[in-house]
Amino acid sequence: MKCLVCALAVALLPAPMYSQECGSSFSTQLVSLTEMARRVIESGAYTGWDEKAFGRAGDLGSVAIVRALPKNSPVNPTQMRSVLTLVRASFSCLDRCVQSSDDKEPRVTLLLLEHLREHGSPDTRSDIEEVQTFVLNQTEIAKHAK
Repeated sequence: MKCLVCALAVALLPAPMYSQECGSSFSTQLVSLTEMARRVIESGAYTGWDEKAFGRAGDLGSVAIVRALPKNSPVNPTQMRSVLTLVRASFSCLDRCVQSSDDKEPRVTLLLLEHLREHGSPDTRSDIEEVQTFVLNQTEIAKHAK
């Protein structure tokens, strides 16, 4: 019986260590967000895991998006929708979910949206404006929630 208990203890005690990713440093979070953004932009598929991760990111989400964007080709309309979805998710829970005060300010996000506006099709400009208005409104709400 003791042998069985010891075997189970050895087998099960390390399990919580592998059940979740515990790295919460800036670089670990940025790498993870960049990989998620790249996958979403390339595939157009967006999951609840992506929403949760980007919902905690704020402006860091836009840094990850910029890193994930294709460098040598323009953003097509499908990719544009994915980018705007990720930006919106990054600022959807700004006042409660984003921990870093720096990430509550949309510095990189506004530059990204300006870049998309300049290089995107005229059909997407209204969508970009809508997301920019949402981001600025969420930023104001977060400032007043302090």
